[in-house]
Amino acid sequence: MNFVFQGTPYVFSESCLETLGTHRQRSCLSRETGGQLFARFEQQRVLVDCATLTRGKSKRSRFSFWPDREAERRDIKALFDQGLHYIGDWHTHPEARPTPSRPDTVKMQEVFRQSVHELEVMLLVIVGQSEFPDGLYVGAVATGAVTQLKPVP
Repeated sequence: MNFVFQGTPYVFSESCLETLGTHRQRSCLSRETGGQLFARFEQQRVLVDCATLTRGKSKRSRFSFWPDREAERRDIKALFDQGLHYIGDWHTHPEARPTPSRPDTVKMQEVFRQSVHELEVMLLVIVGQSEFPDGLYVGAVATGAVTQLKPVP
């Protein structure tokens, strides 16, 4: 699945999409979960190759997810050593076609501002209950805005 932001293609690998799809909140008892997104920079595109599942002391409820940031920092270091770069976060929502909440956008804008990086944008991905692409929200996050990206062929 491909998305474009300001001329740069963001290509989600099949394994990344499989990880995201596996964690949909399919029942009324399912709790939100999430993790981080990692990519390789290839020529003129960003290959979103890996979606992790945050573990450690993460807290989950039906409508909220609070990741263990220390566990996430360990993942960032370990995956960077394998040539993968942290480019954003993902989590689930218990809705068919997900949209970010105000806390979602504020949190990702903070992550963008506080992280040490050279990225134009980071990604905010929300996994809903519908099949992809309808059940996948992809947003480009910068200091002042979150822009929804639409899938392209």
